[in-house]
Amino acid sequence: YIYYLSVLLTNNSLVIIIMMETSTTIQVIGAGLPRTGTNSMKKALEIIYSKPCYHMYEIIFKKQSDITKWQQLIDESNKTTLDKTKIYNGLNELLNGYVATTDLPSCAFYKELMTMYPDAKVLLTIRDKYDWLYSLRKVVLPKSTDPWKLKIEEGDQVLGIDSNFYKMSEDSLKFAFQKNHINLDDDEILLECYDEYNRLVQEIVPSERLLIHHLGDGWESLCQFLNVDIPNDISYPCVNSHHQMTQLTEQLIKHKSLDDIIHMFPGLI
Repeated sequence: YIYYLSVLLTNNSLVIIIMMETSTTIQVIGAGLPRTGTNSMKKALEIIYSKPCYHMYEIIFKKQSDITKWQQLIDESNKTTLDKTKIYNGLNELLNGYVATTDLPSCAFYKELMTMYPDAKVLLTIRDKYDWLYSLRKVVLPKSTDPWKLKIEEGDQVLGIDSNFYKMSEDSLKFAFQKNHINLDDDEILLECYDEYNRLVQEIVPSERLLIHHLGDGWESLCQFLNVDIPNDISYPCVNSHHQMTQLTEQLIKHKSLDDIIHMFPGLI
């Protein structure tokens, strides 16, 4: 491996770290929470840059070995005395070869990624908070008493997903909210955390570096912000609606085969 020195300015102090050289050149950091159009944004960025964008789907469908690595980063970040070198190195390794990030768990590390990639732009995907909560409950985080939770877990078993994935997902959401002991079954708490998270992103990220992209905004504002041309004859991606995800779960349970699902839901994964 080839290693290189990186000098980072964080919280008015210099941090000198040694990172393994990779092909990571993150140009866009997605700070938006899950169920705010993150997979549509992933596909849009991949159209623009013709390179992969890291999203939770990368973990689920391609790199389940990343689950442990993200959990280690989250655990390290929650320590009273954390090792920033370990965090930066871990992010650098996980995102090797990607041009952008969206969704959890990477959105929880948007501040660290901003430091690591000072030229990268930041996208905050948002939607109405009540629509967000409804979609979150239907797709990502049903209440523990909701029978649909068992259906999601049954579908996940077909994908080889286990409790380690659920722990990492929930811990990354708590880390994003900076609240390690919240009750994720409490709707009011989640709504408050959603508002506070989006407020802090807008407060922390310099305005010239940030685009707030509302669900349904499409190409124009995104391409203008990234200083790229609008793709010719390509509609802005629209995938991962809660209706699609409900159908996906039901078909996973029925067919017990990811290959069948890929053919049934082209462009979704």
